[in-house]
Amino acid sequence: MKTGILLAALCAAATTVSAQNAAPDTAAPASGAAWSLDDCIGYALHNNIEVQQRSLKVESSDADLSTAKFSRLPNLGASVGYQASFGRGTGEDNTYKSGTVQNGSFDVSASMPLFQGMRINRQIKAGKLDLAAAVQDLEKAREDVSINIMTLYLDVLYNKELVGVAERQLALSSQQAVRSRALAASGKQPESAVYESDALEAKDRLALTQARNDLRLALLNLSQALNRESAAGFDIVDPTLDSVTLASLHRLGSAEDVYAYAVENRPHIRAEQLRLESSEHSIAIARSELYPSLSLRGGYGTGIYSNSSISGFWPQFRKNGSESVGVTLSVPIFNRRATHNNILKAKIALRSQQLAVTNAERELRKLIEQAWYNADAAYAKYNSAQAASASAKVAFAYEEQKAAAGRSTIFDFNDAKTRMEKAEAEAVQAKYEFVFRSKILDFYRGQPLRL
Repeated sequence: MKTGILLAALCAAATTVSAQNAAPDTAAPASGAAWSLDDCIGYALHNNIEVQQRSLKVESSDADLSTAKFSRLPNLGASVGYQASFGRGTGEDNTYKSGTVQNGSFDVSASMPLFQGMRINRQIKAGKLDLAAAVQDLEKAREDVSINIMTLYLDVLYNKELVGVAERQLALSSQQAVRSRALAASGKQPESAVYESDALEAKDRLALTQARNDLRLALLNLSQALNRESAAGFDIVDPTLDSVTLASLHRLGSAEDVYAYAVENRPHIRAEQLRLESSEHSIAIARSELYPSLSLRGGYGTGIYSNSSISGFWPQFRKNGSESVGVTLSVPIFNRRATHNNILKAKIALRSQQLAVTNAERELRKLIEQAWYNADAAYAKYNSAQAASASAKVAFAYEEQKAAAGRSTIFDFNDAKTRMEKAEAEAVQAKYEFVFRSKILDFYRGQPLRL
């Protein structure tokens, strides 16, 4: 089971890294062109700071893994020294002589671990798991950005439709104002109806201004989320979201099927599972301190003396040289329970990570169940809102005919128009709520975020 998780994570890591190495199409659309949802998500993923920070953490984890792998190799070092002694000093024959003595030394040494309680192997395995977990964290950050961009994108579409509702309401108010003037001129309506119609038109004009301002703010929020320099000239593509498209989105499946897929494939769940396996290796790494360690060492050294009987630098360098080779066995006996406590802390960290995995899985199940019921309820709400909007339009059509014939008061006309406006706005809200809820469920199902 653990091996399967690791292989799957590493495959995902390789896929993600390959996708990152490939040159993504992150160029912004041409100036003045509308942005699609794919354009927005691609641009945001390339410019988002959090995604870039997560990418740096992947590079850091990769460097840690490289350090663990190369710790198997020998450690090689060299040193050069110079010393001047005044008075009695040691000469090349290791006897004391009076006077000023100058000497130089040159040493090369190497050491290589032969056995360290399997610590290096465990560190490499843990490093691979940590790298795979970091890749999953990066993928989680990319998904969070994608969800946020889709939410803001749908908010723009929602406000665009509200602008359309406000424009239609203003057009009706303007028609009624013209009609009231004509009826008042013919004596079929009192002069006060003209002022009331004008007031209704002014009210709807204000509502349109507010709707357009809300749309501009929604576009600004989306543009800023993309980290664009300016929102000037920014607009998005209006996808087709008719009743047929929405009906196709209502194929929700079952919440249990969605969870079964998500628990095996969602990046944050896989990241926690990988950290759990890494925690198991951390216990083995801590236990390695209980075992003896064996290392191989060797070196070469030579010295140059100013009071030597041998003249010349290179003759002394060759004659005074010496080689050494040896094996060191270090046996731990008592280190004030430091190793014991490190093992205990590693076990505690393992239990803590087990709880983290369990909590992540439970939270995922809760979120998916909520998303499923919310999507199903949102579709029912959308159907009810559509029916209410259709009925309100029919009721207003009758009232408009009465108003055209001069048999309706401005209050009745305004009441019917207000009810129709409210029903249309509620239908638009229900529509985009359902689109958002269904796309969240598709996200858990592993489908791309597209409109």
